[in-house]
Amino acid sequence: MKIIIVGMGRRGIVLADLLATEGHDVVVVDSNKQKVESVTDRYSVSGVVGSGVSKEVLLKAGADTADVVIALSPIDEVNLMTCMIAKKCGTRYAAARIFQPGLSNSRNSLAEDFGIDYLINPKLETAAEIVRQIGLPGKVKAEAFFDDRASLIRVTVEKGTFPKESMKLYEVKDYFDTDMLVTTVIRDGKLIIPKGDFEIQVGDVLGIIAGNEQIQEIVLKLGLVQKPAKKVFLIGGGDIAYYLAKQLIEKKLQVTILENNKKRCMELADKLPEAKICYADGLKADILLEEGLKNSDVSISLTGSDENNLVITLFAWSLGIPSIITKVESPDYEALLNRVNIDITVSPAVITVDSMLGFVRDVAVYNENGNDIIAVHQIAGGLAEAIEFSAYESMKCLNVPFKSTEFTLKKNLLIAMIVRGTQCIIPDGNSVIRAGDKVVVISTKKNNRALQTINDIFA
Repeated sequence: MKIIIVGMGRRGIVLADLLATEGHDVVVVDSNKQKVESVTDRYSVSGVVGSGVSKEVLLKAGADTADVVIALSPIDEVNLMTCMIAKKCGTRYAAARIFQPGLSNSRNSLAEDFGIDYLINPKLETAAEIVRQIGLPGKVKAEAFFDDRASLIRVTVEKGTFPKESMKLYEVKDYFDTDMLVTTVIRDGKLIIPKGDFEIQVGDVLGIIAGNEQIQEIVLKLGLVQKPAKKVFLIGGGDIAYYLAKQLIEKKLQVTILENNKKRCMELADKLPEAKICYADGLKADILLEEGLKNSDVSISLTGSDENNLVITLFAWSLGIPSIITKVESPDYEALLNRVNIDITVSPAVITVDSMLGFVRDVAVYNENGNDIIAVHQIAGGLAEAIEFSAYESMKCLNVPFKSTEFTLKKNLLIAMIVRGTQCIIPDGNSVIRAGDKVVVISTKKNNRALQTINDIFA
């Protein structure tokens, strides 16, 4: 497909690289000439220098024949106008990133008025992911969520994690004594999609999928369960903090927000009367302690600086706070925190890229039944993906048992779960896929380009 990406920030650059790697014809647009030249030099993409709201610039980028335009500039109005102009030029599909809370509440009308096919508010989505992560210790992170009924978590195997230093996969399943599946293993930086006789070793990083109730059992078995969170301390009072605080207050949690802008403190106090809003002239240890960080169950760092968030995380860890969550944009900081297992990280950039990637994959192949791809999640440190498909009547091998010779999958691919109504099914040889099921597929990067519909999983 021909795809135009407007806005070469961190998200735009990562998305351009991923889509070009999958074989799409990608054109990047930005008013900054150096950014365009840098991206076109590094990746297999072409570029146009100029504004995304210029019809002339968009036509130069090929908007009259493009399949998709993705608007990722930092300004909502620019993104909306870019999509509208591109669609009028002839682009088939348009997707935009938006930030303003008011616009997020008007998604349906925006889609109708501007002809936009997909909208994402990374701040709102980041807040939702943080809510799901609250209460998990740093050694366990939820990497993907499926239909709000199941999750895929990442667990690092240390000495003492299991009764033996080396265990086969079927022994691990017996140890947890619940319905679960190890979907991926990272060993020495390399990805493995394991089979039943694979041996887990100390140092391995496991991807485990299960229903949410079973996830709690797994965490309990690992000896990492903590008391339910009651007091949540947010450092940084931006839009993510606002979205997050609203959800936490609805769950009857006590919320404290520390912010260094007096005007913003007043706005938050007006919008969130149930929360404790504190003004801090700088992020100093004595201020954090004075406002109650040490007595909190959860510390969430949400400032606009990765460096500040890293320092706050280390300080919260030194205080022994049970659950620590950090917003990061830089992949380097995320990798550092994950390596030392003291923190759960969330990244608005990753959330945006995953969402846009899922949208592109979905529209790549026309399907009269609706969406083939529900969601795409980067997992296992970006070495693999968890793709959630819908199963239709036209699917190959529908109602065929997995153990049948007819049911043959491509290499380096795994069907990890079937979501059927309220059931989360870990498949075995007798399992079948029915029309209406949601099917979670784990795939290595090598398969990504080929997986556009559920039928592509079969050999």
